[in-house]
Amino acid sequence: MLYYGIKPESFGQLAVIGRQIHEARTDDARIKVKFVRPYGIVYLDQLMLNASSQRPLLRVSSTYSEVNRYLKQSGFNHLTKHCDLSNEFPTEDIIKIRRFNGTPLQVEDQVVTWLKENVFGFLPALSKKLSKRIVENLWEIVHNGILHGKSSNGVSAAGQFYPQMGYFEVAFCDNGLGIVNTVRNHGVVTSSEPDSECIKWAIQKGNSTMPAGTSAGLGLHLLREFLRVNCGSIQIVSGEGYFGQFGEESPSYLTLRNSIAGTLVNLRVVFDNNLYQMKGEDK
Repeated sequence: MLYYGIKPESFGQLAVIGRQIHEARTDDARIKVKFVRPYGIVYLDQLMLNASSQRPLLRVSSTYSEVNRYLKQSGFNHLTKHCDLSNEFPTEDIIKIRRFNGTPLQVEDQVVTWLKENVFGFLPALSKKLSKRIVENLWEIVHNGILHGKSSNGVSAAGQFYPQMGYFEVAFCDNGLGIVNTVRNHGVVTSSEPDSECIKWAIQKGNSTMPAGTSAGLGLHLLREFLRVNCGSIQIVSGEGYFGQFGEESPSYLTLRNSIAGTLVNLRVVFDNNLYQMKGEDK
């Protein structure tokens, strides 16, 4: 798959990139990607952080120069030196990669500052109360990636503003234990049930693998409602499990053809619904 959109099969094909990097015979891994979105960037970042711990000299590049330029300007620092990076894109619409690593207490202020300085400028005008709740819910994504994922590489975040399409996207990824393994280890989803059931359980209000009295659930309830009424979308992928919800549509829980490590969360916020519908964006 050369073009990565936000259809479920695009997320399922991320594992193909992982195999291309893993099977590279030299430290110059080439991937066949012609168009990549923020979720692909954070997935690649976590993938390379994990791979380079075993192969410190390993670098990666796309067979398409436009992807390499976009990765470079997004702050991706695992590119091979021979990449053609001329004619770079404007950077004002790019939310560059930011990694959050440490305990939740150590990174909380970093996450909040990053959201306010790099993400909130793309959101529609919000009340202070709603802004505070959105910050809390986005912070909860990072918090869960650190607390439950237990990844040595923390959580990677990145985004992109698409003014001509009427929306922006922001994505989070960790390469740790993942929602699926965390929930299965908790004993609430049986081994015979699909991975998507683990995600379904995890995002329900009140469900948590943490001891009683601690923060429960993924904290995505208000965020899901905000995206629903604004015709946005949210997608969560872990293992072979996929959860997706687009605006007012019913949520989808699917089993992907491939498995990915950790957890990937992708959000799309629509700021101009008329423009979004006019463009006929393909999911």
